Amino acid sequence: MNKVSLCTTSALIMLALSGCAQQKNDAQQTLNDQSVMALNWFQQSGEYQALTYQAFNAAKMAFDQAQPLAGQKKAVVVDLDETMLDNSAYSAWQVKANKPFDSKTWSQWTAARQATAIPGAVEFANYVNSHGGTMFYVSNRKTSEYAATLDNMNRLGFSGANDKTMLLSSDTSNKQVRFDSIKAAGYHIVLFVGDNLNDFGAATYHKGNEQRRAFVNQNHQQFGTQYIVLPNPLYGDWESGLAKDYNKLTPEQKLSVRDQNLKAWNGK
Repeated sequence: MNKVSLCTTSALIMLALSGCAQQKNDAQQTLNDQSVMALNWFQQSGEYQALTYQAFNAAKMAFDQAQPLAGQKKAVVVDLDETMLDNSAYSAWQVKANKPFDSKTWSQWTAARQATAIPGAVEFANYVNSHGGTMFYVSNRKTSEYAATLDNMNRLGFSGANDKTMLLSSDTSNKQVRFDSIKAAGYHIVLFVGDNLNDFGAATYHKGNEQRRAFVNQNHQQFGTQYIVLPNPLYGDWESGLAKDYNKLTPEQKLSVRDQNLKAWNGK
């Protein structure tokens, strides 16, 4: 191959690689752009605030009515992110910077201690802790993020958060082992509060949406009494439940899966 042919071939390869990178970047931008309306609703709508207050009002009533088993202490288990803490500014940054979620930038966000309180969350947590209950904050934030998370929560006015009551993830995102450890310590968990079905136990862990909906149908009487759900259209295991191995897909493949899961009117 002569020098001209070699240069031409190299240029074509570079052009092809550049085109592939641009296509992937465009697909990621489209994925992020699809979150904009959800972010607008989450950050700006009165309806979102109303739903969070409604959830915590229901949680307070359920807590007051619940009686622990004899000889056990009364406990409430809550998730943190998008349940007690609002991280939507990080999601908005993802859109503006055209970045997917990754653990490095998430850790930078948690270290910044800029999460705000979900409306009604601080009041509910402090009510439980001052009325004979113990709040357990069970989150899939990493244990390395404990100090920053605790400081953030203290600044917001949450009571009772410490190394005994804040159980972060050290090896698995399945929270069941941590729930079991609370029970083993002599607590009766009378209420779970979260934005993800996985916040209520292992039954929906790594399950598809059909199985997740089946869990809800089978346990519908517990919602509002034992399980309290906060709205979160930004992210969650409902998204990975759209397809098997969804989180391993390329941005282009994720866009296709999202489109295929739409139930659309045919226009007739």
